[in-house]
Amino acid sequence: MMDDYPLLESIRLCDGRFDLIEYHGKRIKDAWQKLFGYSNDLFSLSDYLNTFDFPVEGLFKCRLLYGKTMLAPEFIPYQKRNIESLKLVHSNTIDYHFKFADRKQLNDLFAQKEDCDDILIIRNGLITDTSFCNIAFRKGDDWFTPENPLLAGVRRASLLDAGIIRSKMIDFNMMGEFESFKLFNAMIPWEEAEETVLRLKFKV
Repeated sequence: MMDDYPLLESIRLCDGRFDLIEYHGKRIKDAWQKLFGYSNDLFSLSDYLNTFDFPVEGLFKCRLLYGKTMLAPEFIPYQKRNIESLKLVHSNTIDYHFKFADRKQLNDLFAQKEDCDDILIIRNGLITDTSFCNIAFRKGDDWFTPENPLLAGVRRASLLDAGIIRSKMIDFNMMGEFESFKLFNAMIPWEEAEETVLRLKFKV
């Protein structure tokens, strides 16, 4: 099945409302074009999802597998993970610029977390992402996110468009220059992402 539907979208569904639906739709179209040479400008992700029954109360992850075509979405109750420590992990070969359902490369790195809750991946000396989130660092009144993440997430794209964060090349040795950071993704809105200073510990 994964060969036919190698790609994945995880869409936040809160009280019957799909979040960032235009950004998810754009990423699907980009993947179709770049991976399959396929274009469908008339496709509407919102219209597609509205052909299915979905929960109208509570917080759910809408899990959508697709390739050239799509499977029916799954709606999974969502609870935010509690992250209290990160392990710095180095990999110069990992490639996850499309959101593939096969997370073997990420899972292999995640297995190196030891007693930490998650990993922060360093590629060619630069900060990228955790295993499931983009990251932004605060310096004064400004927030900076790595310019070259493993995956340019939809939440990241929306925050950049809104001017809430800016992209910057961040060497892992620069982390001491920042005062705090936030972890965020499609399921974690910026306003719900905890700003963390001392509670998380980085282990090399």
